[in-house]
Amino acid sequence: MGIWDNAFKIPEPPEPTSQEKALLDALAEKVRARGLNDIAAFAVESTGPLHELGAQGLTFIEPALAAIFKKEDVEKYRAMLENRKAVAYLVSRLSAEKKEKDETDVKKRP
Repeated sequence: MGIWDNAFKIPEPPEPTSQEKALLDALAEKVRARGLNDIAAFAVESTGPLHELGAQGLTFIEPALAAIFKKEDVEKYRAMLENRKAVAYLVSRLSAEKKEKDETDVKKRP
């Protein structure tokens, strides 16, 4: 099957770098501070097929966003939005904090 082995293969996205993880951790912390972990995780997971389209939308409105945010930050978030593994890492960070909080909320009986 030589020629057809790679005909329809989709390349695997790279793992997020430590810099991207730090940026996503900061984003998760901001979301968590507002108490929106569950809503944000649900919104990110449910719109998975549209992440590529959203990244292209960010490219379109990048000049307007550059007035508010740093251009480098907008480019980083756009690149991470295109990377499925980076999005999965963000969702895991949002969910992980909820699990840790649930474990600490349990009151022990004397």
